[in-house]
Formats: sequence, structure tokens, C-alpha cells
Amino acid sequence: MAERIRVVIVDDQRLLREGFRKLIELEPNLEVVGMAGDGEEALATVKLLYAEQTAPDVVLMDVRMPRLDGIAATRAFKERWPEIHIVILTTFDDRELIQSGLQAGAMGYVLKDITAEQLATTIRVVAQGQVLLHPDVASKVIASFSSASIEPAVTTPVPPAFDGVSDMVPLTEREREILALLARGASNREISETLYIAGGTVKNHLSNILGKLRVRDRTQAALKARELGLL
Repeated sequence: MAERIRVVIVDDQRLLREGFRKLIELEPNLEVVGMAGDGEEALATVKLLYAEQTAPDVVLMDVRMPRLDGIAATRAFKERWPEIHIVILTTFDDRELIQSGLQAGAMGYVLKDITAEQLATTIRVVAQGQVLLHPDVASKVIASFSSASIEPAVTTPVPPAFDGVSDMVPLTEREREILALLARGASNREISETLYIAGGTVKNHLSNILGKLRVRDRTQAALKARELGLL
């Protein structure tokens, strides 16, 4: 059996905490080791878990909570325990806070009506140190960064050899067109129809774009392109 992933759930609604706990504990290698109703309680809970040598790998963090909200709590977690990966629990009403969450160090965003399978996948992916955004949230995040005057401060770590545009293999004109559409949240099919190219060709170009930008997925590609001034 794969190594167990320890999870802490932070939400000010008891029913949601219990609901997420039950979903998570149905998974064979996921374990809920703590729950909290706000950011301050979460910090105290995790401090105790460290003392008991059962520190969490992933924290599911609500955004809007009393005393210490999810953004401030995420920032505090990353300052004290940078090895813990944070997943923000959000609703569409919270989308204006997503940029703040990325800047605070969150690695993932999921909607509160997420399926059990999506929740488990998110936890496993983020536990490995990868960024994962719910598809319905990703397009909004990318769009907000594309139109914002403030660039995102936190992105997926880049290998030391990759210093920026000077070290990057140049994108072709077609790749830049595809990247611009991707940054606006277009799907592969929409890109194909807009540029009048085959779906397989779109996939090949996307693969080349990810390789040149040295990122893992299309969301990270859009964020990195924005950071490097390619959009």
C-alpha cells in the first residue's frame, strides 16, 4: 500500500468538516489527523500534531473564517511549516481571493461541491508538491492574471538552470497564439476551432509549450508566461 497522506481539515462549518472527513477516510491511503474551525485553531492543532509526530502533509483550508481567515492562515503555515501543502476550499464568491491565496503559498484550489474522486486526486497531487486547480476555477485564475496589473508572486518552482526568458527556447508564432488562447481559458477544442488546426496538432504544440516553459500543466504555463511577460 502507498504511504499514507495525512490531512487536516479547516472550515468554520462543522457539517462540511465532517463531510470532507468521511469522504477522505474512504480512501485507502488518506488519513484525517485533525480538524479546526478557524485559522488560529488550525495553527494550534498542527503544532500539537508536530509534537505527537503526526504532522500533516496537506491542509484543506477554508477562505472565509472568523478570527484568522484562510489567506492569513496559509501565510502563517508557509512561514512556520513550508513543507505542508495548502489546498484552498473555495466557492465562486471567493474568486477575488484566489490571487492572494497563490501569493500566500497555496498549492491548490477546489470547490466545496467537489466530488469524492476529485477531492482525493487533489490531495494526492498536491501532496507531491504539484499545483492543481479545479477546472472551473483555473480559467478564472488565468483570466484574472492575464488582465491584472499585478503579476502573481508565487508559481511552481523552476529548476535553477532556468533563469527566465534568456534561458528559454523561443516560442514559435503559433505557440504564442495557442498560449494566448490558453491563458484566456480556452479548451483544446476551442483552440482547434479558433486556429483551424487539428486537435492532435494542438496537443503537440501544448506539449512543446510546456517543455519550453518547463512547467507541468496548462495552468502553470499561463502563470509562467504572464510572469515572463509573454502575454
